[in-house]
Amino acid sequence: KSKDEEAPQESSETEDPVRERKLYLQEECRILTEHLDTYLGRAEQLLQGSKRLEKEAQRTQEQSQSYLCCGAKLSQDPPGMVITLNDQNCRDLAQIQAQKEELVPRYAGKEQEVRSALEDTEAEASRLDTELEQLEPYKEQKVQAEQRVKALEKELRVTRIRCAEETHAVRSRFLQEKANCEQELHRRMQQLTWGAQEVALKALIQHVEQVKAENRLLRHELLGLLQHCQLLRNARIQLQDQQEQLLRENRCAQLSPARRRR
Repeated sequence: KSKDEEAPQESSETEDPVRERKLYLQEECRILTEHLDTYLGRAEQLLQGSKRLEKEAQRTQEQSQSYLCCGAKLSQDPPGMVITLNDQNCRDLAQIQAQKEELVPRYAGKEQEVRSALEDTEAEASRLDTELEQLEPYKEQKVQAEQRVKALEKELRVTRIRCAEETHAVRSRFLQEKANCEQELHRRMQQLTWGAQEVALKALIQHVEQVKAENRLLRHELLGLLQHCQLLRNARIQLQDQQEQLLRENRCAQLSPARRRR
């Protein structure tokens, strides 16, 4: 793999955990914001309730004082009853004030804690945004690399199709040339066969003619030998005749002196 291919892959591997971390922090920030809103709403309700109770206590105290003033003049009821109600309202007001003083610091601390966590989350989210911005060039390189890969895949498919077509054409041309070559070879074999047969026939004819010539020569020689044999036979017969003639003459010559002696 080249460096251009490794860089988008590395940026993708780095970007995914960062994106997941950012989503997690955003979700945590949303939850903390909801908790903060809940606490602030609850504190606001308590403050409103405290203010309302303070107003009611003040109004009750004012009414109690009015009752005290009017009761001494117009009512025969014992004043201890109104004083008792006033004391009860004061105790309730003091209790509410104590709860207020207890809850306000608690919710203030909780609010500060939530705000601190929210600020940390926002800082982490800001840092992640910065990292994502820094990864933007790698993201662009990744997109470019993916586009390049798609272009190469398309080019590869086109090349495969073209290679398949060229292979089919080459195979068809090869088969056609093979068939033509086989036909040409068969034709040449026939020509060679016919030529060989013609040469063999010519050689056979020449051999036959040569044999005939040799036969004629042998016949001529045989006739010469037969004639020579006939001459020899005639000469032998002649010699035999001469030999018989000589024998007869010799016999006659031997018989002639004997006749003379008689």
